[in-house]
Amino acid sequence: MVLSSSLRTLLFSGLALQSIVAAPSVSQVHLGISGACIGGISLSFASSESKPLTVKVGDQTVKTVASTYSVGSYTSPYLHTASFCNLASGKAYTYSVGSFQATFTAPLKSGEDKTATVLGILGDMDYADGSTRSFLTPYNGHVTQAILVAGDWSYANGKHPKWDKWFDLQSKIFSQLPVTGINGNHETTQSGEAYTAYLRRMPGPISGDAMAALRTYYSLDIGLVHAIFLDDYVGSTHKTGGTNWRRERDLQLEWLQNDLGRVDRTKTPYVIVVKHNPFYNSYDDHQCMCGSTRFEIDDVAACWGGNYKSAKSEPHCGLQAKLEDVYAQYKVNVVFAGHVHGYERTKPVLKNQVDTQNGIVYVTTGAGGRGHAGSRIDSIPNWSAFAEGDVYGASRLIATREKMQVLWFSDDDTTTPLDSFEVSP
Repeated sequence: MVLSSSLRTLLFSGLALQSIVAAPSVSQVHLGISGACIGGISLSFASSESKPLTVKVGDQTVKTVASTYSVGSYTSPYLHTASFCNLASGKAYTYSVGSFQATFTAPLKSGEDKTATVLGILGDMDYADGSTRSFLTPYNGHVTQAILVAGDWSYANGKHPKWDKWFDLQSKIFSQLPVTGINGNHETTQSGEAYTAYLRRMPGPISGDAMAALRTYYSLDIGLVHAIFLDDYVGSTHKTGGTNWRRERDLQLEWLQNDLGRVDRTKTPYVIVVKHNPFYNSYDDHQCMCGSTRFEIDDVAACWGGNYKSAKSEPHCGLQAKLEDVYAQYKVNVVFAGHVHGYERTKPVLKNQVDTQNGIVYVTTGAGGRGHAGSRIDSIPNWSAFAEGDVYGASRLIATREKMQVLWFSDDDTTTPLDSFEVSP
């Protein structure tokens, strides 16, 4: 049978239209660090489609797994996840799902040093993307390879539609740069969040059993950096000071000691911790005391057990009681935190004293978009090296075999850091 030209045109137009209609619509696209394979990347997005969808990445084709969750009258869209494995370290990959397409660079494998390890670090973003968007701007030719979040992501506070809007807002950045991190209080104890949205929307490198037990702490290697993520709210679903609450704190401490004991400093010469609550913090906001003197812990056992002098809602007092000695024992280089909506860097400090031999540098980098830190305490400790509480911004880490640089940029100028320091391997 011979088709007329007009009929052929009509048929082909119909097929093309059918193809467009059939293409699944996706939103909230974000990359993460996969737990399915070492060095792998996870892709997550929302869709109205419940069936597995096909994702193309490089010359691979993978299928998604979809799930949904309900809280009160809210039901999420179908949340899809796929894992990209067997990626070449530092190689750029283009991926597509439906009509969406983007490109990312695979994070460096453990110990990889052909190029610098470059990480963006920030916390406390809320419905703002200025600080995350800054990571798309290279610094001295160094392109950010992944984003680490020190808690308090969307500030949905139990209003789950805000999570949908927030991931849509961040999609331009998060679809290009893998993002991982740790929960803050606004993902755990605020307005019934109870880890639900955080765990369902940010699949990270933790096991299903750990997720079920709400043990969100983990570690990973990216290039020359061993990054540890600690949960300041571990055990928070149990009664403060109770047996189960203490057990969860003890389990995280034991895990941390074991993890640090396995670090190979020839591969990853730099060790950082990312958590939400800062201990050495000279802003008025989020102060906490475990003893009669600010920043000093007289009775370690009592503090660890939840007996605080003030601010019982701030769990970092109790955790610091035992974490600080572990940091010092294993020579952690930098502890990053958020919670306070400003920036601050300490000198190397141990037990409230400047200690250039055994001390740890603490960086508060919570100026990601949720208001400003405000006033500082009356007597600024001598360990406070630099603070800026009136502008938004984010930290950048650049690590080579020779040194690790940590820089802080305001959103107003992403080319010149307002503060910086260096760490030797």
